[in-house]
Amino acid sequence: MKLDGLRVRNFRTISTEQVIDLTRGLTIVGPNSSGKTNILKAIEMFFTGYDNRLEYSIDDDLTFDVSSGQTSLVASFEGDRESRDKDFFDLFDELNQMLEEPKPTSNSFFLYLTFTRSGKPQYRFFSNEKMKREFQAQFSRKQIAAVNTLLEKFVCHYVPSSKSISDLYSSLLIPFIKRSVADVLHNKVEEINANLREISRALDEQMEIAGLPNVTSEFRLPNDSIEDVLSSFEFHLSDPNKTSIERKGMGIQASAILASFLWITKEEEKIGKNTIWLIEEPESYLHPELAGSCHKMLEQLRRKTLLVTTTHSLGFVNQDPRKVVGTEVEEGYTKIIQYSSYVEATSSIRKALGVRFSDYYNLDILNVFVEGKSDREVFDWFLKLTSENDSESYCWCYARKASFLDFTGVAGLEGFMKATYEFIYKERPVVTLLDGDDAGDKRRRNLQQYFGQKGVSFEANKDFISLHNGFSLEGLFPHEWIVQAHEEHPNWFKNFSVDLEGKLQPFDMNSQSNKVQLRNYLSRLAEKELDLDWSFRFQQVFDRVDEILKKKYREVYGKEMETNQ
Repeated sequence: MKLDGLRVRNFRTISTEQVIDLTRGLTIVGPNSSGKTNILKAIEMFFTGYDNRLEYSIDDDLTFDVSSGQTSLVASFEGDRESRDKDFFDLFDELNQMLEEPKPTSNSFFLYLTFTRSGKPQYRFFSNEKMKREFQAQFSRKQIAAVNTLLEKFVCHYVPSSKSISDLYSSLLIPFIKRSVADVLHNKVEEINANLREISRALDEQMEIAGLPNVTSEFRLPNDSIEDVLSSFEFHLSDPNKTSIERKGMGIQASAILASFLWITKEEEKIGKNTIWLIEEPESYLHPELAGSCHKMLEQLRRKTLLVTTTHSLGFVNQDPRKVVGTEVEEGYTKIIQYSSYVEATSSIRKALGVRFSDYYNLDILNVFVEGKSDREVFDWFLKLTSENDSESYCWCYARKASFLDFTGVAGLEGFMKATYEFIYKERPVVTLLDGDDAGDKRRRNLQQYFGQKGVSFEANKDFISLHNGFSLEGLFPHEWIVQAHEEHPNWFKNFSVDLEGKLQPFDMNSQSNKVQLRNYLSRLAEKELDLDWSFRFQQVFDRVDEILKKKYREVYGKEMETNQ
């Protein structure tokens, strides 16, 4: 069974009817206090049931100036009438046949929910259809049974941004861990009960000796349930130091809880539930470095079940505009906006925040994008090493004023570029440095193809620089130094070779730590040199970086950079 959409009227700030398409999942963007959370709450409220479990209140939930109207929620569903949802459709079909004019058989249907002035929920499957007179008495009972059967097929998890990680752990994850462990221990129930009886007999024997033969004892599992015996579990994370989740940073805690949502969904599927996740601002607890990883987890969850999120983060906006809506306030009430493109959706976020796209990523006046942390550190090291040299050859005024930003690897750089470059290159001067090895060359081709299709300039030695063919950053150092390093530490390398003339060929390292060891080795050799003749490849790179940044500075800012800026 799937929830495909919801129509909402007179609920909190949503006055006139707003239509919410849920067939692909949904991301909701918009300014603060524009009604994003109220959309999540409306979806959740639909599942309040006849007992009003979610405590709908006229004072809190009916639109403030409605004097005679009611809150109205209309949900559209689609199910499998032949197997998984047959129990519901059997009831629904019976109701349909009680109508004076039965509707054609279909896998899709609507369920209407309104609330009386006292706040009582009223569900019905048919809005204006009349029923046959002889079925009026049993129609109501049958409809209640059908509604309950339908609602029991769903479980709706609302995750507010204000809820603590500890609360989410105890309310979401712990119950499913207990259930999972209880299933493992199910076959041990009789053995446990036998052991409890042995304890009781031992106590009874002592009571009899004490002259109380009529007093007997009995130990039982709480509610005859293994699950009720289990109270808590310790949740540890290693990064690599193993500590409890509470001792990790907020971003790691939030990532770990998000990682559990897919498992919870699968566990609920085992017991026949259709899971709905309503997650408010998932970026709230996250460091920006973790946003990409958590977005991937949420997208995996979206493929498995219905996921609706609100966000202020560009990184959590789906590229498909059909999966995104916006909210705005019009005369005091929430209005839903449809977007025709990803650019439109993200533009609304930037306007709401009062920043440009590049400001949102805290880009500098001048920017150089590199693949990883070690690349950034080596370039910083080289600029400092040459900073005291008076020669104009090492001036690189633009490069020295630029911020070098890394993306934890070439894959991260590619992802960031695809998501942002077409917007930021017009706002900030940017040059991208890519390794010349296989991985860097693959990403270079991917990016050129991607931006070529979008009509965005991404040309060699104008927008990006590829390091020397076949080599990663280490190839900027003298190649004879690398050959010397191999002679002294052959275990650092794999696929190492030189050609007929003894010239270095592209190579790989055995591990990341070996890569770091090689860079440290090469840096130490460089620092012992009396001049900078060894650095001609580095100089080539910075000559070109400086040239590109100078040109882009003029294009973006319309002037030359002042030397004292």
